Amino acid sequence: MVVFAWVMGSIVALMGGISLVSFAIFIGTGIDLWLKRARQFRRYAFAAVLFWFNVWVWGTVMKILINW
Repeated sequence: MVVFAWVMGSIVALMGGISLVSFAIFIGTGIDLWLKRARQFRRYAFAAVLFWFNVWVWGTVMKILINW
């Protein structure tokens, strides 16, 4: 589970970083395409966080059920 958390954390950091860079490019240039990309990568980052949380919760539930 620790490896999964590190992988998901890396994915979230990568998507969040790309989103921030895209937003910075949008601020600098004013091209709307970069704002669209920033929003897209932000959504990917949120989806990855929600996926990680879901796996963590259900993993905990399975551990409890198995050890009960």
